[in-house]
Amino acid sequence: MIRIFSIEDHPIIITGIRNLFRPSRDEIEVTGSANSVDEAIEKADITSFDIFMVDLWIPNSNPLHNVKRLRENFPGKPIVIFTSEDSSMWQRKMFEAGVMAYMLKNADKNEIKNTLEKVSAGRTVFSGFIDPVNGARFRTNLSEPQYILTNNQKELVTMLAQGLNQQQIADKKGVSVSTIEKTLYHVRIRCNARNNAELVRILVERNEV
Repeated sequence: MIRIFSIEDHPIIITGIRNLFRPSRDEIEVTGSANSVDEAIEKADITSFDIFMVDLWIPNSNPLHNVKRLRENFPGKPIVIFTSEDSSMWQRKMFEAGVMAYMLKNADKNEIKNTLEKVSAGRTVFSGFIDPVNGARFRTNLSEPQYILTNNQKELVTMLAQGLNQQQIADKKGVSVSTIEKTLYHVRIRCNARNNAELVRILVERNEV
């Protein structure tokens, strides 16, 4: 039997997971739930569940901080992220943080079941993005220079975060708007951000600006 503790702020999602599996048939059961990591730390009995299933975006909290707190308070308990966020950047961040699996909420019952079974067996599952063979290499690559922003790139994103537009940044830097646009484009590609607003959010959450 695989016992799940769900951390999710939408009750309908928790109910859906509970109703999706029949313990006697699927050998999967939701044995506990909480609306936040704070509540989970307060009420979760470490002997009553095997795997955390956690929403990536829990209000008033940071995903990386949530994972860190769960790992500190419940060492050895695997964490599975269950989210609508399909960003490969967040898959990378969660993998690096020690999460065992990353599942999208549009996954069907078989995919969820297979993922939980693999995690229960000690395997890492990231929707085909990362496999166990490449896992160590991927973690090593995250620390390589191509994943680190230059001081100039950080400065431009910091200005964006302060509310400056690209023309204002260009004026401050004494360069053309085209130069600013090209630099930010390359940073967005590196961070897998769809626009400048998402880029700022990503780097703020990574404490890089």
